[in-house]
This record gives sequence, C-alpha cells and structure tokens, in this order.
Amino acid sequence: MTVEIKNVRANSVGAEMEIEAGDILLSINNQPINDILDYQYYAQDDCLQVEIMKSNQEIWSLEIEKDYDEDLGLEFEGIVFDQMKACSNRCIFCFVDQLPRKMRKTLYVKDDDYRYSFLYGNYITLTNLSEDDWRKIIKMRLSPLYISVHCTQGELRSQMLQNPRAAGIKADLARLKEAGIQVHTQIVLCPGVNDGQVLNQTITELAEYYPAVQSVGIVPVGLTGYREKLPELKPVSRQQAKQLIKTIDRYQQRFRRQTGQGFVYLADEFYLRAQMDLPPDEYYDDYCQLENGIGLSRLLLEEFEQIIPSLPSAIEKREVIIITGLSAAPVLELIQARLSTISGLNLKLLPVENRFFGGAISVAGLLTGRDIIDALGQTYKGNVVLIPEVLLRDGQETLLDDITIQDIRESSRAKIDVVDGTAEDLINKILGR
Repeated sequence: MTVEIKNVRANSVGAEMEIEAGDILLSINNQPINDILDYQYYAQDDCLQVEIMKSNQEIWSLEIEKDYDEDLGLEFEGIVFDQMKACSNRCIFCFVDQLPRKMRKTLYVKDDDYRYSFLYGNYITLTNLSEDDWRKIIKMRLSPLYISVHCTQGELRSQMLQNPRAAGIKADLARLKEAGIQVHTQIVLCPGVNDGQVLNQTITELAEYYPAVQSVGIVPVGLTGYREKLPELKPVSRQQAKQLIKTIDRYQQRFRRQTGQGFVYLADEFYLRAQMDLPPDEYYDDYCQLENGIGLSRLLLEEFEQIIPSLPSAIEKREVIIITGLSAAPVLELIQARLSTISGLNLKLLPVENRFFGGAISVAGLLTGRDIIDALGQTYKGNVVLIPEVLLRDGQETLLDDITIQDIRESSRAKIDVVDGTAEDLINKILGR
C-alpha cells in the first residue's frame, strides 16, 4: 500500500515542514494510514511524529507541534488507500447481479465498506467486518453508519444475503448500541419474502434498539430484465403498496407518540405505485433517509412552493422539455401544472421508458443515454431539453451506458442542459434565467 500525497495546501503545517506533493506518507505516531479516517484521527493531536518518504527514497521523521485539530494540509486522491472492502454476499435482490453484460467494469463492483458508509451514507450489511474493523469503528466512534438489515430473522436474513454471517444482525446492532454508535437502517422489500409478518417483526425489533437505531427506510426491490439464474422475485404491486402505506402510517403514529419521531419511512416509489398523494413534509422529520430516495419528491415540491411567489406572470416565448423516468412523472406534473399558467412558457414532460434495464425499472436515476436518444429522436431539434444530474457519473457528463451529454446533443440537435435536482435550479433553467 502506498499513500501518495497529491497536494499540500499553501501556508499549512505540512508546507512549513517542506512536505511536497508526490511524497509518500508512511505513518503518523507510528500508526499506519490505511484511509482518510486514519489520517484525520491520528493527525488531530497537538504533538505528532510523521514519517515521510521523499521522491529520492529518503525517509524523513518529522516532529510536529501544532494546535489540537489543526490540519496538516495534506490532500490525497480518494478516501481509501488500501483496498475497498468488497461485498461477499450474494443477495437475492442485488442490483449489480442484474446488470446486463459488457458495461464498464466499475459498475460491477460491490462495496460493503464501513468507511464509505460513514463518509458517504452507503449502506453496508456488517457481514464483512473483521475484528480490526469493529475495533476501529468503536475507537473512532464512526457514527452514524448506514446498515442494510432487510429482516431481523437470522435464518431468513442469511437466506436473503446467501451468507451465514448475516444471521448475527441483532448481535451486531446490540454491539453498536453498546458502543454508542447510531445507525440508519434499510429494508429492501421483496414481496413474499420479507413483507407481512416478517416486516412487522423487523420494524418492532429494530425499534427496540432506539435511539441507537435512528430510522428505518423501506424501499421496493428493483428488478431488471436480466435475472437469468437468479431467484424468482416479484415487484411490489399497486395493491401491496397501498396496504403497506396504511401499515407504516400506523407504525409512524405509534412511534411519534413514543419518541416524537416517525422512525420508519417509505420510499417515494411506494406512493407513486399506489397512485396516492405523497405524505406531508412532517412525515419525513429531518429527511434522514433522503439518500435512500425517501422524501426526495416531497422536498422538491416543498422547495417549489417557496419559489411560487417569485414566479413571473409572463416571459418571452420559450419551449422547454423535461426528461424524466416514468415513476417521477406524476410529481413533475404538479410543477408543470403551476408553471403552465406563465404566459409565453410551453413546458412539456417527456417520461422515458427504461428499455436498457427492462423489467420493472422506472426511476429517473437509472435512465441511460441510448433510451434518451431514442425518446428524443429529431423531434426536439433546437429546443431546450433538461436532464436530471442524477443520471450522470459524479463530476462527469457520462451516463450509465457511457453515452455522454454531448452525444445526446449531437444526436437530437437539442439544447441539452443538466439540472442539479433542486427546485431552484429546475425553475431557473425552465425560465432561462
């Protein structure tokens, strides 16, 4: 493992000690640095011994005195310097296992790394933790973590994850609670597997770990058209979604009486499948499950409500097309209806069917460039077309199938623009301001 320093900030402690980009960080206070968490944890002390290897292979041992928590100013590429901890489960609902062939290799990588969970909110199963990992989580108080539970019945969870270590979920949660580590949990709901009484038991038992378990987010299983040789699963039906909403409403009422918080939250997709109104803002409390797609639609509508008083009554003639997935269309239709009252604005929605993944995939975030190109054709040549940023790889203009925004521009001859997901950016780009 090599921990190369990519940059040293000017006027920082590191710069004063003549540490340079390209130097190798060997240790801090005799502790190896495996990731950005190690660096931040061990570098916070006021007295440090830092070992650096220079480009000429010379080893420098630096004695550093600084203010406590003062940063050394060293910057690295990425957050993990050793190997990312890969998932050893074979979950019956795993989306990666349902990907078509010949996509880029990074899409087939399954991570189950507690460091990504703490830093980015990625969901992990706890089945791949070594005892050293446990000690580090507890020592550094890495809280909150985001845990994929799915069910609390040990035998069934082992079957769902196809990993015997998965059976110990309740003991793992108890260990985190005892250590004072808070967690947000996730249930991928698979009809006929972990719904019904199994779900009731899971919610009830997770509540017993409150406040260590801060929330439970429930999302529907995503099924593509590429499930050959995988266990047979069924999507959540409209009727099942309606019944689940009633059930979770009852749980929310109970938990609000007990804790003041709803505790358990449903993904937006359940309401869209049930063709029911989204719950109010209060349902989501502090939107703690937002990264799980829970509350995104309501938050967008709430932001839009605040913008309405500033909307113009008329603008110069302008036609705009919004690309979206099939499931998100009803939410955007509410915004479209209000904006249609603006004189001069012709706003259209273009819900795109996900042919690339097939199956029951209808969320906007999994649309591919090829499906968008096919949907646009040459019909919108010269028009402004807005595409949600969630389709793109971080920091790039490339979609899941390696089609770029420029490819879509060239094919459709439309004026393609990207919207960052906020109501403010959406309205500004619709109005051209």
